[in-house]
Amino acid sequence: MKRDRHPKIEIIGRHVPEFPGYRAIHHLETDRLLRHFLSGRLGEIRERLADFVAGLPEGGPRAALSESLRRLAQIKATLVEADSQQAGSISVSPEKEEALLDFDLNLLDKTAALAGAVDGIDREGGGPNMQALLAGLLEDLEELLKKRQTLLASLAQS
Repeated sequence: MKRDRHPKIEIIGRHVPEFPGYRAIHHLETDRLLRHFLSGRLGEIRERLADFVAGLPEGGPRAALSESLRRLAQIKATLVEADSQQAGSISVSPEKEEALLDFDLNLLDKTAALAGAVDGIDREGGGPNMQALLAGLLEDLEELLKKRQTLLASLAQS
């Protein structure tokens, strides 16, 4: 059964303007568009979290949430610095494209979940449950980005 990649491309395209899918254009340009979008979203999320942390007294939650701020900045920097050294036209098979689209959808979902958690921090406060939620989401996001980068590197070597 042939898979239809268009629903995934449409979902990603709602977030990332002009996202054509990896087979439509050079996949590194598509990667750049996605990374640019995610970097912007993570910057917005970090700013909202920083505003909340700035209002906390020294100690406990402030220290733990400051670690989340540091990790967010690190993830954002990784996205910005990830400009691939591989240039030229790279052919992307339907299977690899499907895998990339799945990673992209997961990254968008994790970023949305992270934004939702930060939006809820005013209601929930910065207690242990919120700290654990943020730490878990950031860990998931970092892991997805590493796996996705490995897949992109394998495409460049193919």
